[in-house]
Amino acid sequence: MTTVVSRLYDQVDTANRVAAQLRSDGFPEKTLAIVTSADVTAMTAAGVPMRIAEGYARQMQAGQAVFVCRAPFTPFGAARRAMEVADSATALAADNSYLRQEPKLEQHLNSVLSSHPMMMTRDDYVGSGWSDWRATHALGWPTVTRRRAAPDNLIKGRGPMSQMFWPGKLLSDKPRASRVMSGRRHILTSARGVTAHASGRRAILSGHPRITELFGWPTLSKRG
Repeated sequence: MTTVVSRLYDQVDTANRVAAQLRSDGFPEKTLAIVTSADVTAMTAAGVPMRIAEGYARQMQAGQAVFVCRAPFTPFGAARRAMEVADSATALAADNSYLRQEPKLEQHLNSVLSSHPMMMTRDDYVGSGWSDWRATHALGWPTVTRRRAAPDNLIKGRGPMSQMFWPGKLLSDKPRASRVMSGRRHILTSARGVTAHASGRRAILSGHPRITELFGWPTLSKRG
């Protein structure tokens, strides 16, 4: 999305002064245009919509000029800055239009990184003052920092962290011991001694008096 900022000024010097301010802000020359005659074709070529260009042409008189700035979507804030500078001078007529731009892929195919320092970056951005409009620059954050020493709480070196305090192997190929039972769902169910006696009697006592009766202890006692 491109914002076309256009203003009709009473004097050509005013239009030149606005353009000079935007140049100093980093706007490339190809984004700026000044039309000093009632030429609708020149205005539309600069990006002004036909309806707006025809209105400017009807109002223009000798010595006046139409200033045009085509501010792209990026860098962020370019369109807002163009409007601020354009409105810093009194204009006879003003318009802010938005143009939708379709990417021209044929300009990038088979030519990526051949003569461009940054992939998929506009030609008018590289080397212009807009490179200082990065969010990191606006917030005062350094894009690249010098290498700093690692803090002491980081473990240095390679290999598993567990081997740093346990020197033994994490995995072993030692043969399985013969006492280890395998092939059953639960290892305890394989030990008959756990669930039954050798004679086959159940290990759980049934039909046996309560332990209190066995030792002659009263189950309940009366309050004295």
